[in-house]
Amino acid sequence: MAVSRRKLRTALSFLLRPLLAALLFTFTLRFLFSPPSNSFTKALVIASTSDLPPSSTSWLKNVPRAWTVYSYITDAPTSPALSVPVNKGNEAMVYLTYITTHYDSLPDVIFFHHAHSKGWHQELDSLTEVKRLRAEYVSKVGYASARCLSACENIIPLAEFSVDPKELHLVGRDVQIATLLDEFLDRSIGERVPKKIAAPCCAQFAASRDAIRRRPKEWWVRLRQWLIDTPLDSQTAGRLVEWTWHIWLGQPAEYCPDYKECKCHVFGMGECKEVWKKEGSM
Repeated sequence: MAVSRRKLRTALSFLLRPLLAALLFTFTLRFLFSPPSNSFTKALVIASTSDLPPSSTSWLKNVPRAWTVYSYITDAPTSPALSVPVNKGNEAMVYLTYITTHYDSLPDVIFFHHAHSKGWHQELDSLTEVKRLRAEYVSKVGYASARCLSACENIIPLAEFSVDPKELHLVGRDVQIATLLDEFLDRSIGERVPKKIAAPCCAQFAASRDAIRRRPKEWWVRLRQWLIDTPLDSQTAGRLVEWTWHIWLGQPAEYCPDYKECKCHVFGMGECKEVWKKEGSM
């Protein structure tokens, strides 16, 4: 009888050993390579207008307490601290105003987001995106789009020349973007206007404090002033900034993350063991 029990214990030990090893491996990937998201300070910056019905923004009441929410209503600010200098440039004016105002006291991670509960360009609803955002990944890479795609989006070939910024309303998109990049890229660190750009649409993304601070506060102030002063109409000016956020925040000109990897990295969704293993070596 004692022999049978020993054999049973030996068999169980043999069977359970791989399972325990796998659990330990998963634990290591999740918690040692990446600290828990709740260990990061986080801000949610919301761009909105007064014409959005209350039902569209009610989700903000359920944002976890770990997030500090800054809700800007561009045409009807609720306080001077949440106002913009001019209602121009879509969400870009809100994002740039937050950055320039809070540059010296930024949290670890900032999620820049629209106010609607779910847009056509979102696979997840807005509250789920906020709850699932992996701040540890954003902190490592500096920038992450909230839109995961199976292919590149907004592939835009650029002109090989720029024009006087006062003439931007007279030229096409390729020249407009090239001119904006030429004016704000830092040649002293090797930045150059690329031949083309690509990135997911719609200006909903997370950025780290370090990525924002790679450019001085004065640089961000100057970009916001460009948005105010440009002769371009509000929508066009906002689109130019939308198409270039990833570049300003340190990503390649052609920013096209793999769909499955994006879902794992940004929201922790899918079969993520191998993805997180690679993430741990970043």
